Amino acid sequence: MTSGAAHDPPADGIDRLNALLRSELAAVATYQRALRAIDGRVPSDSTEILRFAAEHQRTVATLQAAVRGLGGTPAVEAGLWEAFERLRDTAPLRALLAGEEAGLAEYEAALPSLLGDPRDLVENELIPRQRRQIATLTKFLADLAA
Repeated sequence: MTSGAAHDPPADGIDRLNALLRSELAAVATYQRALRAIDGRVPSDSTEILRFAAEHQRTVATLQAAVRGLGGTPAVEAGLWEAFERLRDTAPLRALLAGEEAGLAEYEAALPSLLGDPRDLVENELIPRQRRQIATLTKFLADLAA
């Protein structure tokens, strides 16, 4: 675990976690819409898409707890992914992939402003998860193109 208990969190630590939380809230909504849009048109291992949606929902709860743990109030409105959700074209998986890539970039950018448990969460759990999801969605898109 990263040591940060002796230091106050960076001034923007709560804000940064809330920004990540807003992205996760939007990711949950985007996955729900994409699952409805691609019903029956996803490769046979579509259970991965459902798993990703569930992971984002769990991440919402985890980030809410992290914000509360720092004495903040968790965000309740979605953020960044709303732009990806609005694409609504015939490639919902591409929209999901773009959202996952943007989420990865946001997590990586947040690391310098996070300490302790929130940093460990982002660095050791959320970033690796984003990378796995990007790889899987990329494979899904390649399979659909074949």
